[in-house]
Amino acid sequence: MNHRSQITLLLAIAFLVMPLATMAQAYVPKRVVWRNKPNSGTGLYTTHNYFVSHGISITASALYYFGDVDNEGVAFTGGFNEENLSYGGGLQFTYNLPAGNHCNIRFGLMGGTLRGNNKAKFDALETPRDDYRKFQSYFVQPAVGVQYYPFSQAGFYLYGGLAATFSIISNFEFWYYQQQVRQEEPLTGKTYGILPMVQLGIGYSWRLSEKWSMSAELMLQEGLVDHHYMNLDAYPLDPSQNSKNVALGSTSATWTGKNGEKHTRWNDGWFQVGITVSYHWRNCEHCRMLNKYQSVRMRRR
Repeated sequence: MNHRSQITLLLAIAFLVMPLATMAQAYVPKRVVWRNKPNSGTGLYTTHNYFVSHGISITASALYYFGDVDNEGVAFTGGFNEENLSYGGGLQFTYNLPAGNHCNIRFGLMGGTLRGNNKAKFDALETPRDDYRKFQSYFVQPAVGVQYYPFSQAGFYLYGGLAATFSIISNFEFWYYQQQVRQEEPLTGKTYGILPMVQLGIGYSWRLSEKWSMSAELMLQEGLVDHHYMNLDAYPLDPSQNSKNVALGSTSATWTGKNGEKHTRWNDGWFQVGITVSYHWRNCEHCRMLNKYQSVRMRRR
């Protein structure tokens, strides 16, 4: 795992740990604040932000892939590449569980498609290259994360989470070299990948009605490793993943290319821009149970 992935992982873990202290405070009876006594039986509770509540959401997103097929190093090196944009994008379902006054724990399930193609970019270089690569895939991704609203009564939030992406790479095509000689035909085929990922995002929510809201969100999703069978784009490629029994690509963070040039790897991932519609409610079963427990304690005194 390179330094960039380590930093991203630490940030995501920080977001996941953040609500623990908040939840600990929320579960101390003397700190529980109820909106009013008549509602205590239903579990209606007070939070510092309207958007902290039970809820279900659906998100439609556009996805922009980055990784070995297009770039070596930082994403967007050489400019924006339209071939990496998935217009179909992804569809995501989430469930929110309140964690204190400012946080939701968010459970998600996402399905979508990714694609990448470096031909147009390399054709535009002053010295054209012919080591073209392209792929397309379908994926399913379960995830868990924390949605943190730092401001009371404001829709701005930060998100951090962990996910596992299961990909079916339905078509890849890699031109390659053997002993510094470009082969006459590319490696083609289908394979799959399983990749642990971190998620970091920002967003803003708008209240539409008592139970409905809408959000706009920008998210970075990055893989923690980039190895055979653990990637998004089939690169690097194991001999068992193609009919010609050829190993392709390096799993190192840095390596030297066929002409002595230095390369730096950025693990596979994607940028995600989406619009979310959410339905949420303010009743909380564990809050109701805690309120009854508190009432019993007060009566016994």
